[in-house]
Amino acid sequence: MSARANVGAVDQRQYRSSSHREKVVEHVFLGELLRYLWVAKIPGVQVLKPEVDAAGYDLVLSLGKVIRHVQLKTSMLGGKTARQPIQESLGTHPSGCVVWIVLNEDLTFDHFRWLGGEAGQPLTDLTHFKRAKHSRANAQGVKKERVQTRTVPQKAFQTLPDMAALVEALFGVTLRLG
Repeated sequence: MSARANVGAVDQRQYRSSSHREKVVEHVFLGELLRYLWVAKIPGVQVLKPEVDAAGYDLVLSLGKVIRHVQLKTSMLGGKTARQPIQESLGTHPSGCVVWIVLNEDLTFDHFRWLGGEAGQPLTDLTHFKRAKHSRANAQGVKKERVQTRTVPQKAFQTLPDMAALVEALFGVTLRLG
C-alpha cells in the first residue's frame, strides 16, 4: 500500500501498540520539558523514574523545593477519552499531580490537561469520584472495581495550552519563551 493510500486512515499503532506509544510520549515529554527549562535558563531540575508504576506515579520531578510525583496520561486529539483512572495513592505523595497529554497524530503535543494543586500543595481528594473498574470482565462477565483507583472525568482537569503553562502549574515558575 502506498503512503498516499494511507492518508486519512486511522493509524492502528495508536491503539495496538499503546504501550510503545506511551514510552515514546514519555521520552518526548521529558525531552520537551527539559529543553524548555534549559532555554528558559532554569537550572537544576531532577528527574527520577520508578522501575514500576505501582505507587500511582510515572515520574518524580524536583526543582528547588518543589517535588512533584507525576502521573502521565495520554489521549489523541479528537479521541473519545472522557475520563482517566487515577490511583488514590497519588494523593499521598508531595504535590502529586496528573499531566494528561493530548496528542496530535504525529505525537506532537496539542495541549495538556492538569489535575493538581499549586506547587507544594497536595492533590485534591479523589474519593468523591467513582471507583474505576477493570477493563476486562472476569469469568462471570463482571467487571470488578479496581482497588484504590478512581475515575476522574475530563471536566475535573484544567486545560493548559502549552509547555509554559504546564511549567507554571508544576513549579510555580511563570515565563514565556521567544
